[in-house]
Amino acid sequence: MSIRNSVLGAGCITMLLALSTGCGNGSEINSPDAGGMAQPSATTAARAIVSVTPSPAPATPEVIQTEPPAVKSVVLIPAVPDYTESGRGYEIKGEVVQASFSADQTLPLGLFMPETMVRFEQDGRTAWGTPDKQNYITLMKLDAADAAAGDGEFEPGNDRQLLKYKEYLGSKVIGGQTAEVFEFTAKEHAYRAELHIQAEQRAALLPVFIDMLRDVEYMEKQPPITPGVFLTAPDVGSDPGKKQALQETMDCLEAWAAGDKEKFAATMHSPQLNEALQFFLDNKNVYHFYELTVLGIPIQGAKRAAFAVSYTRMTSEGYIIDGGNEISLLKNKQGEWKIANID
Repeated sequence: MSIRNSVLGAGCITMLLALSTGCGNGSEINSPDAGGMAQPSATTAARAIVSVTPSPAPATPEVIQTEPPAVKSVVLIPAVPDYTESGRGYEIKGEVVQASFSADQTLPLGLFMPETMVRFEQDGRTAWGTPDKQNYITLMKLDAADAAAGDGEFEPGNDRQLLKYKEYLGSKVIGGQTAEVFEFTAKEHAYRAELHIQAEQRAALLPVFIDMLRDVEYMEKQPPITPGVFLTAPDVGSDPGKKQALQETMDCLEAWAAGDKEKFAATMHSPQLNEALQFFLDNKNVYHFYELTVLGIPIQGAKRAAFAVSYTRMTSEGYIIDGGNEISLLKNKQGEWKIANID
């Protein structure tokens, strides 16, 4: 073998050893200028292996999907009850506000109006809403023609809070304002309710208006009653003390019916009692007293005298009911019978 061949052979062996052991200048080996395909070093290969190994995905909590109520799946007003002088409270902007019955001025219906709202007239109808009269509810009675005319008059709406109600007809634009419209039945007659709410007030007021509509009650309009004392005084005999007790009671009833606070106070056993019973005069009810019965002057085994009084009462909203109270009397330091309680 020639010397040249020996040198070449040794060089090839040396190069092969360098390549197999990763020796030499890595930058030259991996450089495209080194000629041939670049070979990764052992370190590079190890990194590549790490980089392609998938990491286990972090555990995620299971998400339970709750489907919203189906369209027209909920009855808002199952049946309109008769008014019974009950009370209500509604949450408005995180605060519970007391509400009292407020009758429609032309229809035999009424809503429970929060004390922060007012009743007014809007487009010939009774309206209940905010003091600025920009957000309100109105009601109207429908005949067959009105009900038929309403078909197709309303946009279907896209608020799921409303779409679930069977009574919901949709929305319509009235005078540049959108009204949400419902139809319901009371005493076999059809009625329509419109909820007018400004866009910026919708989130706060729509739930309240829905609750008010849900609580609609029925109350027939009655002619007004005549206030006063229309009864025959019971016979208490000739005893001066008994006659004085009867007269004190009659004076109290007359003051009560007339709303005469001064005369009412004069019949009371004490100023504290007068103050406690002022609500009988302040409740704006009309009283028609028609019967007075003696229970005892005094009641057997007691120091007090008592009468039972019956009356017809009409509230400021037109609700009429028969009622009654027991009027108790005690003698004061001067020996006169005075009103000690009305229960």
